[in-house]
Amino acid sequence: MKNSTKWIFGFLVIIIVVLLMIFFKGAADSSGVTDATEADETSEVAKEMSYLKNTEKIYVVKEYNFKKDRMIEYEQNFIGDSKGFNTWYGAETFLEKENQKGLFYGRDKVLAYPVVVGKTWNIESFTFSIESVNKTIEIPAGTFTNVVEVKTTEKGVEGYSTTYFAKGVGQILRESVDPNSKKTIRFEILEMK
Repeated sequence: MKNSTKWIFGFLVIIIVVLLMIFFKGAADSSGVTDATEADETSEVAKEMSYLKNTEKIYVVKEYNFKKDRMIEYEQNFIGDSKGFNTWYGAETFLEKENQKGLFYGRDKVLAYPVVVGKTWNIESFTFSIESVNKTIEIPAGTFTNVVEVKTTEKGVEGYSTTYFAKGVGQILRESVDPNSKKTIRFEILEMK
Protein backbone atom coordinates (compact mmCIF):
# COMPACT_ATOMS: atom_id res chain seq x y z
CA MET A 1 0.00 0.00 0.00
CA LYS A 2 2.87 2.36 0.74
CA ASN A 3 4.33 1.99 -2.77
CA SER A 4 0.98 2.66 -4.43
CA THR A 5 0.48 5.77 -2.24
CA LYS A 6 3.91 7.10 -3.30
CA TRP A 7 3.09 6.39 -6.94
CA ILE A 8 -0.28 8.16 -6.74
CA PHE A 9 1.27 11.11 -4.88
CA GLY A 10 4.06 11.42 -7.50
CA PHE A 11 1.55 11.22 -10.34
CA LEU A 12 -0.60 13.97 -8.73
CA VAL A 13 2.48 16.23 -8.33
CA ILE A 14 3.32 15.79 -12.03
CA ILE A 15 -0.28 16.58 -13.06
CA ILE A 16 -0.33 19.68 -10.84
CA VAL A 17 3.00 20.93 -12.26
CA VAL A 18 1.80 20.42 -15.85
CA LEU A 19 -1.50 22.20 -15.13
CA LEU A 20 0.33 25.12 -13.50
CA MET A 21 2.66 25.41 -16.51
CA ILE A 22 -0.32 25.45 -18.89
CA PHE A 23 -2.15 28.01 -16.73
CA PHE A 24 0.80 30.41 -16.44
CA LYS A 25 1.69 30.13 -20.13
CA GLY A 26 -1.95 30.91 -21.04
CA ALA A 27 -2.03 33.84 -18.64
CA ALA A 28 1.18 35.24 -20.13
CA ASP A 29 -0.08 34.81 -23.70
CA SER A 30 -3.44 36.44 -22.98
CA SER A 31 -2.25 39.32 -20.83
CA GLY A 32 -3.16 41.76 -23.64
CA VAL A 33 -1.38 44.73 -22.10
CA THR A 34 -3.12 47.91 -23.22
CA ASP A 35 -1.75 50.54 -20.83
CA ALA A 36 0.54 52.99 -22.63
CA THR A 37 3.11 52.81 -19.85
CA GLU A 38 3.48 49.04 -20.30
CA ALA A 39 2.70 48.35 -23.94
CA ASP A 40 5.59 48.19 -26.38
CA GLU A 41 8.08 49.17 -23.65
CA THR A 42 10.93 47.75 -25.66
CA SER A 43 9.61 48.63 -29.11
CA GLU A 44 11.64 51.60 -30.23
CA VAL A 45 10.62 53.94 -32.99
CA ALA A 46 13.20 54.45 -35.73
CA LYS A 47 15.09 57.70 -35.17
CA GLU A 48 14.07 59.13 -38.56
CA MET A 49 10.40 58.52 -37.63
CA SER A 50 10.63 59.82 -34.05
CA TYR A 51 8.81 62.87 -32.70
CA LEU A 52 10.74 62.87 -29.41
CA LYS A 53 12.59 66.02 -28.43
CA ASN A 54 16.28 66.06 -29.39
CA THR A 55 18.14 65.22 -26.17
CA GLU A 56 21.33 66.80 -27.51
CA LYS A 57 19.73 70.25 -27.71
CA ILE A 58 18.63 72.86 -25.21
CA TYR A 59 15.21 74.27 -26.10
CA VAL A 60 14.47 77.92 -25.41
CA VAL A 61 10.67 78.16 -25.29
CA LYS A 62 7.88 80.62 -24.64
CA GLU A 63 4.84 79.16 -22.92
CA TYR A 64 1.69 80.39 -21.24
CA ASN A 65 1.91 79.81 -17.48
CA PHE A 66 -1.55 79.46 -15.94
CA LYS A 67 -0.26 80.01 -12.39
CA LYS A 68 1.29 83.35 -13.39
CA ASP A 69 -1.40 84.14 -15.99
CA ARG A 70 1.19 85.26 -18.55
CA MET A 71 3.72 84.02 -21.10
CA ILE A 72 7.11 83.02 -19.69
CA GLU A 73 10.39 82.17 -21.42
CA TYR A 74 12.69 79.43 -20.16
CA GLU A 75 15.07 76.68 -21.23
CA GLN A 76 14.17 73.00 -21.38
CA ASN A 77 17.22 70.84 -20.59
CA PHE A 78 17.43 67.05 -20.93
CA ILE A 79 18.53 65.69 -17.55
CA GLY A 80 18.36 61.92 -18.15
CA ASP A 81 16.22 58.83 -18.19
CA SER A 82 13.72 58.08 -15.44
CA LYS A 83 12.02 54.67 -15.61
CA GLY A 84 11.95 54.73 -19.41
CA PHE A 85 10.95 58.38 -19.75
CA ASN A 86 13.15 61.15 -21.10
CA THR A 87 13.22 63.72 -18.32
CA TRP A 88 13.43 67.41 -19.14
CA TYR A 89 13.72 70.30 -16.75
CA GLY A 90 12.48 73.82 -17.42
CA ALA A 91 9.71 75.73 -15.70
CA GLU A 92 8.63 72.30 -14.40
CA THR A 93 9.85 68.74 -14.83
CA PHE A 94 8.59 67.27 -18.09
CA LEU A 95 8.49 63.54 -18.92
CA GLU A 96 8.15 62.12 -22.42
CA LYS A 97 8.47 58.74 -24.03
CA GLU A 98 7.68 57.08 -27.28
CA ASN A 99 6.76 53.58 -28.36
CA GLN A 100 4.98 51.98 -31.29
CA LYS A 101 1.64 53.34 -30.01
CA GLY A 102 2.65 56.99 -29.91
CA LEU A 103 4.34 59.90 -28.20
CA PHE A 104 3.47 60.31 -24.51
CA TYR A 105 3.80 63.21 -22.11
CA GLY A 106 3.69 61.34 -18.84
CA ARG A 107 0.79 58.89 -19.24
CA ASP A 108 -1.03 61.00 -21.86
CA LYS A 109 -0.75 60.11 -25.54
CA VAL A 110 -0.26 63.42 -27.37
CA LEU A 111 0.48 61.89 -30.78
CA ALA A 112 -0.82 58.51 -31.95
CA TYR A 113 1.22 56.22 -34.22
CA PRO A 114 1.18 55.49 -37.03
CA VAL A 115 0.80 59.15 -37.92
CA VAL A 116 -2.01 59.35 -40.50
CA VAL A 117 -4.57 62.03 -41.28
CA GLY A 118 -7.91 61.29 -39.65
CA LYS A 119 -6.57 59.22 -36.74
CA THR A 120 -8.40 60.07 -33.48
CA TRP A 121 -8.02 59.09 -29.81
CA ASN A 122 -9.45 60.22 -26.48
CA ILE A 123 -8.12 61.08 -23.04
CA GLU A 124 -10.96 61.61 -20.58
CA SER A 125 -13.12 64.47 -21.99
CA PHE A 126 -10.55 65.42 -24.67
CA THR A 127 -10.57 64.22 -28.27
CA PHE A 128 -7.41 64.40 -30.38
CA SER A 129 -7.33 64.15 -34.17
CA ILE A 130 -4.52 64.30 -36.71
CA GLU A 131 -5.54 67.00 -39.21
CA SER A 132 -2.41 67.14 -41.40
CA VAL A 133 1.00 65.49 -41.77
CA ASN A 134 2.61 67.94 -44.19
CA LYS A 135 2.27 71.44 -42.74
CA THR A 136 5.04 74.02 -43.05
CA ILE A 137 5.34 76.03 -39.85
CA GLU A 138 7.54 79.09 -39.32
CA ILE A 139 8.38 80.01 -35.73
CA PRO A 140 11.29 81.95 -34.16
CA ALA A 141 13.37 78.72 -34.04
CA GLY A 142 13.09 78.28 -37.82
CA THR A 143 10.92 76.87 -40.58
CA PHE A 144 9.78 73.26 -40.22
CA THR A 145 8.30 71.12 -43.00
CA ASN A 146 6.23 67.93 -42.94
CA VAL A 147 4.86 68.98 -39.58
CA VAL A 148 2.01 67.01 -37.98
CA GLU A 149 -1.02 69.05 -36.89
CA VAL A 150 -3.10 67.68 -34.00
CA LYS A 151 -6.42 69.29 -33.09
CA THR A 152 -7.69 68.89 -29.52
CA THR A 153 -11.28 69.51 -28.48
CA GLU A 154 -12.88 69.19 -25.07
CA LYS A 155 -16.42 67.96 -24.60
CA GLY A 156 -18.75 70.85 -23.76
CA VAL A 157 -16.13 73.54 -24.47
CA GLU A 158 -16.24 75.89 -27.45
CA GLY A 159 -12.96 76.46 -29.24
CA TYR A 160 -10.05 74.05 -29.56
CA SER A 161 -6.27 73.88 -29.51
CA THR A 162 -3.85 72.89 -32.23
CA THR A 163 -0.43 71.38 -31.57
CA TYR A 164 2.31 70.97 -34.17
CA PHE A 165 5.02 68.29 -34.03
CA ALA A 166 8.21 68.03 -36.12
CA LYS A 167 10.29 64.87 -36.50
CA GLY A 168 13.40 64.88 -34.34
CA VAL A 169 12.25 68.06 -32.57
CA GLY A 170 8.94 67.27 -30.86
CA GLN A 171 6.26 69.85 -30.15
CA ILE A 172 7.18 73.10 -31.87
CA LEU A 173 3.99 75.17 -31.50
CA ARG A 174 0.66 75.04 -29.67
CA GLU A 175 -2.17 77.50 -30.24
CA SER A 176 -5.61 77.88 -28.74
CA VAL A 177 -8.48 78.98 -30.96
CA ASP A 178 -11.51 80.61 -29.33
CA PRO A 179 -15.09 80.32 -30.66
CA ASN A 180 -14.49 83.48 -32.77
CA SER A 181 -11.48 81.83 -34.51
CA LYS A 182 -9.00 84.09 -32.69
CA LYS A 183 -5.64 82.26 -32.30
CA THR A 184 -3.47 82.64 -29.21
CA ILE A 185 0.01 81.13 -28.98
CA ARG A 186 0.35 78.92 -25.90
CA PHE A 187 3.76 77.39 -26.64
CA GLU A 188 6.50 77.88 -29.21
CA ILE A 189 10.17 77.14 -29.57
CA LEU A 190 12.24 80.32 -29.77
CA GLU A 191 15.62 78.67 -30.24
CA MET A 192 17.40 75.32 -30.13
CA LYS A 193 21.03 75.36 -29.12
